[in-house]
Amino acid sequence: MSKLTVDQKSVKGLFQDCKASFLIPDYQRPYAWGEVECKTLWEDLFVFSFPNDNCDQFNEDDEYFLGPIVTFKNDDRKLEIIDGQQRLTTLMLLLRAFYNKLSHMKDQNSQAMKQDIEKCLWRANNFGAYQKDDLKIASEVATDNDKEEFIAIL
Repeated sequence: MSKLTVDQKSVKGLFQDCKASFLIPDYQRPYAWGEVECKTLWEDLFVFSFPNDNCDQFNEDDEYFLGPIVTFKNDDRKLEIIDGQQRLTTLMLLLRAFYNKLSHMKDQNSQAMKQDIEKCLWRANNFGAYQKDDLKIASEVATDNDKEEFIAIL
């Protein structure tokens, strides 16, 4: 019998876990979120992060509930995503967009954020260097064309 463990993690904690390797198993539905769902998530995150449109009012002690992310550790030690794959995939795409934008910024804060995002998107090799061809999330659902598009975006 499998053991059920409930952990409360921040998104950063979930994605930056160096052992995390997410897999969207073949029995999951393909990515289906459209502009409406993505915009809803973005606006919700924005309102949380910028209360009253003022970043100075952000309270680091406040918590944002993303919703449950249910995973199962398979025999390959990958975390199969049972619930939450639409949210996780959308967050990965948002992080990748931020990463691209931050690549053009040279100030210290932007570069520090870029390094934090790297830890969320890619796995590191044995020397701690992040491998841009080794995503932390993979999908068995997507067709070969979908996989190529997804990898190209990330």
